Amino acid sequence: MTDNTNSTAGIEPMIDAKQAAAALRLPYYWFADHAMRTKYRIPHYLMGGLVRYRLSELSAWAARSTVVQDRDTDDADVLAEGAE
Repeated sequence: MTDNTNSTAGIEPMIDAKQAAAALRLPYYWFADHAMRTKYRIPHYLMGGLVRYRLSELSAWAARSTVVQDRDTDDADVLAEGAE
């Protein structure tokens, strides 16, 4: 018999705006500001007065978001110009 003492096994932890921004390497204000979350349709949860995110949902959002992809392309262009 297995002893499953970890009752939260399989449940993804929620992260805050600072952690989300760091994980995705995107501006903090995109996650902290209500208008930006709405503009970019960032998946989030309101828990009382707190805003929380699931990293798996943010990763899927970033993969399909043209805004994030365009930003990555712009960053790569700037790095290429700096190397010249």
